[in-house]
Amino acid sequence: MSRTQTLALAAVVAIVAVAAGILSARWVLQRQAGAQSALTTATLLSPPRPVPPLALVDQDNRPFDAQRLRGGWSLLFFGFTSCPDACPTTMAALAQTNKLLADLPEELRPRVVLISVDPERDTPERLGAYVKAFDPSFTGATGTKAAIDELAQRMGVLAATRPLEGGGYTVDHSASVFLIDPDGALHALFSAPHTPKLIADDYRRIAGA
Repeated sequence: MSRTQTLALAAVVAIVAVAAGILSARWVLQRQAGAQSALTTATLLSPPRPVPPLALVDQDNRPFDAQRLRGGWSLLFFGFTSCPDACPTTMAALAQTNKLLADLPEELRPRVVLISVDPERDTPERLGAYVKAFDPSFTGATGTKAAIDELAQRMGVLAATRPLEGGGYTVDHSASVFLIDPDGALHALFSAPHTPKLIADDYRRIAGA
């Protein structure tokens, strides 16, 4: 084969490789866009973000770290037991979502975890009674204020203490629900308002359930 023919063949191979790469990238982007467009209320994170380290305890005073979020899907919500509106509304919606997903195999049903943004008042015992009132399978987690503040900041959760007239305080906070995948990564989030049917349907699409 002459030098000219060799160069021509190399050029053809390069063009084919570039074209294949473009088609492959386009297919991946179209697939991601298609998956996102099929969702009603969830927003996918691509790629999923690792969950920051957790230094918390659950309602039974057992350590609650990032490893507890691995091996299955989890719905994570930041709230507190004295919350007058957003928290009970969201927890009730998640309880109803749980019922809508009751037909799934146990390994595919998401765990629901409430992380308190009011650790000064939310003892493990108080948190446990609160979450179990919505669903016996729910988990509550709390920790030191420093640990909660750092986790909320790294998760992009806004939480600020606001004094109330006559004394006392409340905590203004974000109302998003985070979907953690079996690898322990933040895979998607659900923004308020939370509609159980829409959350359940999107969860099935995302988890392939």
